[in-house]
Amino acid sequence: MQCCFAQLKPATAIIFTADSIQSGNTKDILTNFFQLAFNNLSGPKKELNFSSNPFAIMLKRNPALSIDKSYSRYKPLRKLNFNLGIRLDSAFNFNGFSSGIKYSLIDETDATTSKFISLKLHNDPLGLERDILTDALNEYQANHIPVQADKIIFLTMVNKLLQENVAFNKFDTGFQHIVKEIIKEKKLNKIIDVFDHKPGQSFSVIDSLNFVALKNAIKKNLLWTIGISDSTYKDKFQLSNVAIVSELSKGIFDPEPGDNNLEINVKAAYNFLKDTMQQGRNLKREIFSIEPGINWVIREKTTDRPIFELKFSGSYYHNFASLYRKEKRDSLTINGTLRIRVVDDVWIPLEVKYDPKTGNVFGFLNIKANFTGLGRLLKGKSI
Repeated sequence: MQCCFAQLKPATAIIFTADSIQSGNTKDILTNFFQLAFNNLSGPKKELNFSSNPFAIMLKRNPALSIDKSYSRYKPLRKLNFNLGIRLDSAFNFNGFSSGIKYSLIDETDATTSKFISLKLHNDPLGLERDILTDALNEYQANHIPVQADKIIFLTMVNKLLQENVAFNKFDTGFQHIVKEIIKEKKLNKIIDVFDHKPGQSFSVIDSLNFVALKNAIKKNLLWTIGISDSTYKDKFQLSNVAIVSELSKGIFDPEPGDNNLEINVKAAYNFLKDTMQQGRNLKREIFSIEPGINWVIREKTTDRPIFELKFSGSYYHNFASLYRKEKRDSLTINGTLRIRVVDDVWIPLEVKYDPKTGNVFGFLNIKANFTGLGRLLKGKSI
């Protein structure tokens, strides 16, 4: 009879946790799995957009890639996002295509690219020592406990020690002696330290504390991306717009578990647009913009999931091309974005831009669904 207490879980367990904790604003910057968005629903320039990354599609097709080694091996594919979209006019008629690619230069919110989370997932010294202890206890019961009923009792205690909220000093002295001899022989110093200095604390409680640190790291860590996007006219599919975009998001303090948090968000873009002062289709109108802001994330107390977000930002625009009549070389807007989580991962962001010089107000209503498409994998089933 063998004991089967694996300490290393599939990487998807941590990835799904990271995905559920990330703010809606962060998911708009870079999606871990899939996002379907209907942008500018109330305006004349609507867009239906699908975003994903190559590895999410590979994982959808082959759930065996959920093991941690595959997540590490395909890290570059996880850092890459692509999007495809259909543009519509005010009457929902086809008005062209859109597409883009994006790459995360730094992504400390991802379990395979963050050094902190990678340490927790792969190189946790206490977890590795528990694997060694598990194997040694397996070997002990196989070689030194001949009676089947005693084997079951022994393995039950092993299960309680490694998996349940039972501290080491709560076990009988005979079992404690066996474990102490093994950890001394194997030189499992991290476990020795736990038993010596935290005798009343179970491995389960220690795991919970580490998990809290993991979740807080996901909430506050840095995400920085760069990408290029384009859109086409509805006929001949010539380019009508090309944009080079870089965006950054980072938490600015250490919240307690379940507490709300603040994120700094900065977006810079260089756009190539059609200049209507020149004949034909062209991309000679060049505009630079930068939008710094603060995103307030309100979370559920028990799950840490974001349920409501409010972002305040300001935008600066500079036009490098010829000016139209009454157009300014430089302009500013004050912006606000309200995100409401309707159900699960369906968000409704409402964006408002205000031009203090002209007094004009522009509103944009979007609907965004972030989903994994891997629900059966979470339940241990094939997709």
